[in-house]
Amino acid sequence: MRPNVSEDAIAFLRRRLRAMLPEAHFNAKMIAENIAFGAAVLGSGHIELVDRHGWWFVASEFNWLAASASNASEIELFERILPFPEQSSVGHRAEIYITAFANQAYFRIGQTVTWLRGEAIAGALPDAGVTPPWCDTVLAFRLDGAGHPKR
Repeated sequence: MRPNVSEDAIAFLRRRLRAMLPEAHFNAKMIAENIAFGAAVLGSGHIELVDRHGWWFVASEFNWLAASASNASEIELFERILPFPEQSSVGHRAEIYITAFANQAYFRIGQTVTWLRGEAIAGALPDAGVTPPWCDTVLAFRLDGAGHPKR
């Protein structure tokens, strides 16, 4: 399932990658770190970053996806380039990189799972037994061709 994403926003993001990320050659770790930094800015006291079998997990006991001055819903973070005034006057939420570049992604808040990219996986989720059980909010994603924008 894919969110109703503005193709113009995604095309813009892909064109402007060099200006929007610290390095033109990016990877999943860089995206996970950007999202984790944003979670910390929003109030998460502890954030787990885990890389396991090609999946990256950003997990916390704090739902950073719901914390925003813009009152955007969790799903909207993945649909549009949203301002991030809590971080800087010209910043934007890094979750949009998931929609733009991941080939598989979901987030889980408690037991509720929302698939963002790719097909839902039958059975246990990739974060099962990998992220700490006290992490109620988990963002999980995989990138194809790490370092190059998905076309």
